[in-house]
Amino acid sequence: MEKYQILYERICAMLYEARELRLTSLSADVPLQQLGLDSLDYVELMLLAKREFGISLSAEMFLEQPDMTLGELCRYMSMQ
Repeated sequence: MEKYQILYERICAMLYEARELRLTSLSADVPLQQLGLDSLDYVELMLLAKREFGISLSAEMFLEQPDMTLGELCRYMSMQ
């Protein structure tokens, strides 16, 4: 399985658990902002990226790109 797909599936699982979102409401094209994430969700996402994949994400990245989609985040992470 390619890195993008692994990242996508793990992040979707985290969002599903943290926000009690339906998996059907998640797609690569949905902006993260549209998911109603709060600051703690973003911190959890940053911790997940570091802990499970060794990838450092910054809060600034999310602030500077408020329209970032789930797919864009996973593509960014897969290139790290």
